[in-house]
Amino acid sequence: MFTKAYAGKPIEMVKKVARFLVTTADERTWKLDRPVVFLGEWCLRYDRKHLWSQMDAVVARPYGLGQTQKDSDHMEARAIEAEIFPCLCEVLNHHHGTQHGPRFWRMVIGHWFSRCVDVLFNRVRTLEQCLHEYEPNTTVVIDDHRYSLAPLDSYAAIWAFGDERWNHVLYARLLQLMDMGDCIAEKIPGDDFEGYRRPESSAKTSLKSQVVEWGYKTVRGIMKFFIQDTDGLVLNSYLSKYLEIKLQVRLGQFPQMHRSPNLAQTALPNSTLRISLSKALERGICDSDLSRVVRTMVFELMPVCYLEGFASLAGQVAGLAWPKQPRFIFTSNNFDTDEVFKLWAATKAESGATYCVGQHGNNYGVSRNHLDPSIEELTADRFFTWGWLGELPQHVPAFIFKTAGRPALQCNPSGGLLLIEVCLPQRINTWDSTSEFSDYFSEQQAFVRKLDDQPKKNLTIRLHGLSRQLYWSEEERWLEQDPELKIERGDLPMQALISCSRLIVHSYDSTGILETLSQDIPTLAFWQNGFDHLRESAKPYYQLLVDAGIVHLTPESIAAKVNEVWDSIPEWWTQANVQGARKRFCDQYAKSSKEPVREMKALLASSF
Repeated sequence: MFTKAYAGKPIEMVKKVARFLVTTADERTWKLDRPVVFLGEWCLRYDRKHLWSQMDAVVARPYGLGQTQKDSDHMEARAIEAEIFPCLCEVLNHHHGTQHGPRFWRMVIGHWFSRCVDVLFNRVRTLEQCLHEYEPNTTVVIDDHRYSLAPLDSYAAIWAFGDERWNHVLYARLLQLMDMGDCIAEKIPGDDFEGYRRPESSAKTSLKSQVVEWGYKTVRGIMKFFIQDTDGLVLNSYLSKYLEIKLQVRLGQFPQMHRSPNLAQTALPNSTLRISLSKALERGICDSDLSRVVRTMVFELMPVCYLEGFASLAGQVAGLAWPKQPRFIFTSNNFDTDEVFKLWAATKAESGATYCVGQHGNNYGVSRNHLDPSIEELTADRFFTWGWLGELPQHVPAFIFKTAGRPALQCNPSGGLLLIEVCLPQRINTWDSTSEFSDYFSEQQAFVRKLDDQPKKNLTIRLHGLSRQLYWSEEERWLEQDPELKIERGDLPMQALISCSRLIVHSYDSTGILETLSQDIPTLAFWQNGFDHLRESAKPYYQLLVDAGIVHLTPESIAAKVNEVWDSIPEWWTQANVQGARKRFCDQYAKSSKEPVREMKALLASSF
């Protein structure tokens, strides 16, 4: 009968049974008539529970959990990245006939390459651990000879890393490169599917939204007539559009409302080219088996826009109606997956433009899973934080952009309880994030079970907007626990939900905590694994929130706090120790500004 091997029978007992290895939720690769070991919980779709729960099956022990293991793997993965990246830049320059420096390529491909290394690290270690601990004797691979692992761009790559078919093909390739012991791979026919393509959004836009978009487009078209070659470019800074316009006026330029265009690509992966480039990269010295795998696989996984479609991307960038010699570039959003902006910004930065990046969320300066500076911190001339001072010379303390100059949100003292959920993460880490999310969800359910009747009757569980695309079936799981629960599927604006609530509960260490705390909204938070994810420098500030009863480290503790303060939230929230902790924490990580435009003008003007 089905069990999690790592939570049930000892591995020594599980190994006594010859098991068939399953790597995917695609049931064509399953065997119902023999013992099975599922490589991970991603194989088990909730809507197929009636099938897998009746199988003679175990789930392999998840790889990479525990902070000690995460830290060790992070260091090894970054060492592999540092070893290969200069060689990768050299191969790309030779292929494209360019002479760009490491900073240029880091701005263009750095985020994707770092994730690619982590993904390959996780998949190899997961397979190695499973083959060693469970000794499966057979597996099935779909013979997808036409399937390409190369997505269109880096955003599609993030989605591909979580896609079942894509991962199955990757596991099949890795099994070819690895010592499989006595495990035999049987092939079954594929269906000539050519590769992963992220589905287009099916969301419909309202007539009002279409009219507003038409208006913005018209205004942007008029504004472009006044662009000067040396204007600075402000794009998705996290400041409101109104403040962005005021900032540009203060900086002495006609305001623009720039928008990066969608990537225009028609090129397809060229397997012959990619094999050739892989051989060039493999000529480097490999410090480990993992390094060898990365060198072998990186061009198979590289997005089309960096190889076959690079000339087209460069042409699209050359046609942008943006400043030709910008004094500065400032964004808080487009540095990661916006291929058009990244190539434009990298080109301009290489020509001398000052490249400024604003903090994007709450992990910066806090998370030990980001022990090294991020790509955007390393490549920026100035990196504006939300208050903290980091170790790099480009770190510049600023303020929390997301709430600056906006009307303060108001909660309802007689309103409900709002629980804000995160969705199943994409599989982009060195560790098994699916297994970790399973534990997270169990703790969420434990919290709700511990609530008193009144808070529970007034509870709204707000799911992440992407949850419906990620196959965890959160709504069904919640309603199976309690059909009376009120579920908001991520359709309503967060502001509207907060205005109807007396108390906000954040279920993970999120940007939302910084937003509600900085706006003095009654806030509670809890998450798994305590302070394991924090840097040592951040722990004292988080301890202030724990001591004040704002942050909790178990579902039982936070449920008890909700029950305790439910009928007296304003009195609790305005206590001196609670407000003192909130203010000290926000001064460090979510600093407010009374004059955001003046401050940003000074920060930007001092950079060029």
